[in-house]
Amino acid sequence: ALSSAIRRVLETYDKGLKPDTIPSMAAGFHANPKHVKAIKDRYQGKFLVGHIGALVTRHKGQQYLIEAAKKLTSRVPDMHFLFLGKGDDEALLRAMAKDLPSVEFLGFQHNVADYLAAFDLFAFPSLNEGLGSTLLDAMGAEKPIVASQVDGIPDIVHHDVNGLLVPPGDSDALADALYQLYSAPEKRLSLAQKGLAMVADYQPDKIASRYFNLYRQLEEKTQARE
Repeated sequence: ALSSAIRRVLETYDKGLKPDTIPSMAAGFHANPKHVKAIKDRYQGKFLVGHIGALVTRHKGQQYLIEAAKKLTSRVPDMHFLFLGKGDDEALLRAMAKDLPSVEFLGFQHNVADYLAAFDLFAFPSLNEGLGSTLLDAMGAEKPIVASQVDGIPDIVHHDVNGLLVPPGDSDALADALYQLYSAPEKRLSLAQKGLAMVADYQPDKIASRYFNLYRQLEEKTQARE
C-alpha cells in the first residue's frame, strides 16, 4: 500500500490482508537557476506561499487556503499565494479570490521544479489524500510545509519535524500555521532541512529495493504453500 490510509482501506476490505506500506517516490525534479531567479524577480519583495494540485476543492481543499489568504491579507501584506494547476473548480476558486490581489492562479506549468524552488513555503490543505506525493517534491526542493492532518499525509509530514499539520477544513488553523512559519525564518529552515533529509528514503532505488524484498517474501510464501 502507498500509505497507512490506503493500507487501512485494504485491511477493511479483506481482514486477511496484511499489506506492507511502501510509499510513492519523489519525482526528482531539477530546477533551472535562471528560471527560478526570473520567478523570484517577478515577485520581488513577496513571501511566496505555493500550492500545486488539481483545482478540485472537495478533494484538495483549496477554498480553505483562499480563506486563509483572506484572513492574512492585512496581517501579512507581503504574503502572496500562487496556485499551480487546473481543474473542475477553477472558476469557483477564482470567484472566491476575485477581490484578493494576493492570490494568483497560474494554471498548468511545465516547469514545476522552478516554482517549487522559488516558493518560500508549500501549502497542501487537502480534505482527503491517499498519500500526497507532491509533498515529497516540496521536501526535495527543501521547502517547509503546512498540510492537513488527514489520511496518508502524516506518513510524510511529521508535525513540527519537517512541517506543520493542521485539521482539514480549518482555515483559521491554516492561517495561523502560515503566519507562524512566516514569522519564524529559523524554524522554516529547520523544517525544510529535515524534510530534505527525510526525502532520501523516497528515492527510486530505496523504493525499488522495498518492492523487491516484498515480492521475494510473496514468492517464498507461495512456494511454502506448494
